[in-house]
Amino acid sequence: MTTYFCDGIKEVTILNGVARLEFHRLQAPGTAGPNRDLQAVTELFIALPAQGLLQALAILEQVRERLIKDGLLQPAATEPAGGLQPVPATSPNFA
Repeated sequence: MTTYFCDGIKEVTILNGVARLEFHRLQAPGTAGPNRDLQAVTELFIALPAQGLLQALAILEQVRERLIKDGLLQPAATEPAGGLQPVPATSPNFA
């Protein structure tokens, strides 16, 4: 089985009952220059039936609750508006 490392989800599209998740990884530009910001590069697409997406969301919500219980994640009330975290300037995996 192949393992893919991704920094996050770039986009989710649902069409005709199929959810398409586009995962990305953060990558430094290949050339030197003034614009050295990380770029989100598509790494992987996953297509699930809508019901499979709902099951995945339920499982991820359980994981989220466990992380809050263990003190590794703050409750939603302290998150920024919309519940979305900003994309970091650098990958926390290579800091």
